[in-house]
Amino acid sequence: MLKLDSEIDIAGFFKWWGSQLSFLLPQKFLDALARGKSLIVVEVKATAIKLSYIQQQQATFLGEFEFNDLAKEELHGLIASHSQYSDAQIVLRVPEHLSVVQDVYLPAAAADNLHQVMSYELDRYTPFNKDQVYFDVVKIGPANNNALIHLVLILVRKTSLETMYEQCLSLGLQPFYADSAVHIDVPDKVNHQYNLLPKNLCQTVSKKPLLVMLGSMVLMLVLLTTLIFLPLKVLDDNLADLKKHVRKVEKVALEIEDSKKSIDYLYQATQAIIDKKNAAPSMIELINTVSEVLKDDTWVSNLRYFNKTLQLSGQSGSASNLIGSLEKIRLLSNTRFISPVTKDNRTGLERFKISTEVIQKISDANADTE
Repeated sequence: MLKLDSEIDIAGFFKWWGSQLSFLLPQKFLDALARGKSLIVVEVKATAIKLSYIQQQQATFLGEFEFNDLAKEELHGLIASHSQYSDAQIVLRVPEHLSVVQDVYLPAAAADNLHQVMSYELDRYTPFNKDQVYFDVVKIGPANNNALIHLVLILVRKTSLETMYEQCLSLGLQPFYADSAVHIDVPDKVNHQYNLLPKNLCQTVSKKPLLVMLGSMVLMLVLLTTLIFLPLKVLDDNLADLKKHVRKVEKVALEIEDSKKSIDYLYQATQAIIDKKNAAPSMIELINTVSEVLKDDTWVSNLRYFNKTLQLSGQSGSASNLIGSLEKIRLLSNTRFISPVTKDNRTGLERFKISTEVIQKISDANADTE
């Protein structure tokens, strides 16, 4: 029996639904989203800052940078040279000795306005008031038969956090949010669990690229829908006209001959299409034929056939000999280099890119060879 009083996690449902449909999005769009979830963690020390890059729970140490112009220039060069660093969100992590983390239990009625309630009750649970610290809370869940809610209170003195914030700005780093090393924030797909920085100090993400991308996707969807349904409508109108015309000319014996001519014309057109398709070379046969004349010191990394033109690119011990080898194949003509031959210092082989024209069917060429 359906329980109407059950609590339904709407946000969780849409997260699952979005993950199941993610395969419909372009890979570049998914990569951009993955880069947007990466973090650069800033840990402020006495004379320097320590930077780490975190993506998909994998941490990479980027180095320590002192508070001077040379370190600032070095840091900017490091971030500019790696696109994944530029897309990452900057996190200011407060050290353990400057953080205060405490479990708090509040009445369930305060769940709708936890931050405001906690600001009034702060001096009851800590030796500070709301004007002395920056704080935030993380909701753990219900407690004591749902009469109370279990919270984790995280706070740091304003002077300490503002000093670390100014040190970050001195190196050109503006954090998106701040957390504590005692209780590291684990952001989900929607938002962060908590943030010690006030909103006026946080760097905001520009929504313009997202809006442009969404607008492009909507435009593409409209165009795709038009391309699909407009021809169908035209075909439906044409079909209705054709039926009307057939009903009118059914009584005329001459139309029978015209119908026969139409059938013959469609047959000839279909046969022409079939003949054209059969005249096209088989890619398997073409690859096998070309492979037979290439020597063992030749590697083909890319093969492209388009409009009766075959393009080969790769590396060879003697690229100049490839032209003569390919010219021996009767189905190939006008074989030439389409880019300069260069030498790969790593492999010692010559890089080449060759274009040649396919002049007849593979089967016909094999018959001539026999």
